[in-house]
Amino acid sequence: MSPDRLGLLNRISKPVVVAATTAILIIGCAKDDDSNGSGGRTAAEALAAGWDAFETGDYATAHSNFTEATGLDSRLSDAYNGLGWSSGRMPGRLSEAGTHFGRSLGLDTTRYDALGGWAFAVYQSGDYAAAIAKADSLLRRRPGWRFLHQQTIDFRDVKLMMAAAWYQTGNYSASYAVVQELNPAFEADVRTPSGRRELMEEIERLRRIYG
Repeated sequence: MSPDRLGLLNRISKPVVVAATTAILIIGCAKDDDSNGSGGRTAAEALAAGWDAFETGDYATAHSNFTEATGLDSRLSDAYNGLGWSSGRMPGRLSEAGTHFGRSLGLDTTRYDALGGWAFAVYQSGDYAAAIAKADSLLRRRPGWRFLHQQTIDFRDVKLMMAAAWYQTGNYSASYAVVQELNPAFEADVRTPSGRRELMEEIERLRRIYG
């Protein structure tokens, strides 16, 4: 309390001083309980708010909440995972997503949602070899993976992404093998230009189903 404030209180009658002091203490305690630089929320509460916003498609708000959570607890793997997913959905922030996913996995190697998100992010950036490696790592460790916060995204989307990545690298036989896992009835001779065209058309057809 400033000297001017103390001087003012000293000129007030004792009963008023007691009442005022009590009020100040109550206000001060309330402020301390409700303020840690984040409006009083815990890291877990900010994290939950982030996923709530993400699930409604408000990625900017989600990103802000996840950032708050990491500020409150820099070891919170799932908050960096959330930053990765929300960054990947925001224009111009794709490279940032990879950084966050890497941080998340550095804190928790079993954060499979982060590994899946990272695979999609590097695919979108054009690094097809890295996308294949990360997708393969995810499917080996979690064959039936499903993204917790958007359950329409699952292992089939990962496989389809792998098929597209193999196609982009020119490994048509590997791409064909993955597509057949998703649709065993599909057949094409990928040694021929027409067969490769059919393969790409099937990848696009499956993308409309799983995407």
